[in-house]
Amino acid sequence: MKHTTHKLTNEQKEALFDKHKYLISLVHTLGDMLLRKQLKVLYCMLHPDADITDVEFSIAELIVNGFLLQVQIQKPCKTQMLYLSKYPRSYFYSKETTGDVPALNFTNAKVYNQIFKVEYIIQHLIPDMKQRNLLISEDNLLSYLYWSSSNILLPGNQCNTFDFYERFKDVCTKQGIALDYDFTRDYEIAAYEKDAYICNQLKQDLQLQKCKAKIQRDTERNSYTSDVEKSKYFYNLNNFHKQGFVIEDVTPDTIKVAFFDTNNNINVKKLYQNLSFIYLMLNRYCKFKDLFLEATIYVWDKDRVDHLSKDESIEAYDFYNQEMSGYSKKFYAMKNVGLLPQYWENISATYKSMDIFDKYNLRPQS
Repeated sequence: MKHTTHKLTNEQKEALFDKHKYLISLVHTLGDMLLRKQLKVLYCMLHPDADITDVEFSIAELIVNGFLLQVQIQKPCKTQMLYLSKYPRSYFYSKETTGDVPALNFTNAKVYNQIFKVEYIIQHLIPDMKQRNLLISEDNLLSYLYWSSSNILLPGNQCNTFDFYERFKDVCTKQGIALDYDFTRDYEIAAYEKDAYICNQLKQDLQLQKCKAKIQRDTERNSYTSDVEKSKYFYNLNNFHKQGFVIEDVTPDTIKVAFFDTNNNINVKKLYQNLSFIYLMLNRYCKFKDLFLEATIYVWDKDRVDHLSKDESIEAYDFYNQEMSGYSKKFYAMKNVGLLPQYWENISATYKSMDIFDKYNLRPQS
């Protein structure tokens, strides 16, 4: 039976929201959905005084009253994703009626990405904060993400893309990293696209001034016919974000990024091609002397870790000349992008298993 909020009066709804506002807020902060087990564990990590049994009762009460709904992820397994219904979400979207609250997307890619993101916070971010002797709380987690320039909890619309540019700029300034013309131009374009998005969403008939920086950039980019060349010269933080990459840390000589292989289909060629584009973007954006790019790729299980780690060093085949290339797959991918050999050793990837099957009885769908 599906539980709903319809049987509750407005006063009862408001009282229930106020009673569990910290739990509801956490679900919303994480993207409005996560696994029940993840919610219990993460809430207790962020609220050390909380009792896990009390948290379980709170979750059950929210489910029974229709604040938290459940959707089955895979058949025949019974693992279910919890997600906020429209009523509690209306508080965060400042909507007077639930009919105006946007619907949630439950594609496999979205659901698995949510599971990986929350697991990443549980397994890596919170422990890292503890290691740095930081106070553990939801507010401090968000602050920590901001000053790491992390985009992990930012949705993919133009408003949030601009926020990503904003925090990247702030972190670079704090780290003493000088920003160059390419970043300034893309930052200006991101600000324009945010305004355009807001006007469109609010259905406001406002005449925005044309963005000369966007016109110039698009004209330059359209002069190239090759997608590789376009990415080589015009890859930006918007591309980075939409492709699923996450910034982990920014320092004057090293930038750490993460990628969640939720579709279980990343390969060495594709990975190092994208890492090369990211490396070139960072060198266009910032005035680095000698940049190191360190990527951590989070995968489903240990078998994928072993396969990808070994595959990097296997000699690549040159299909154009129908012969072995003489380069490892890793270096061959960077060579084909046009990255100079002196930078090849500056890019590295480490593979880590999330053990999603062992923890949550879930497997990637083929």
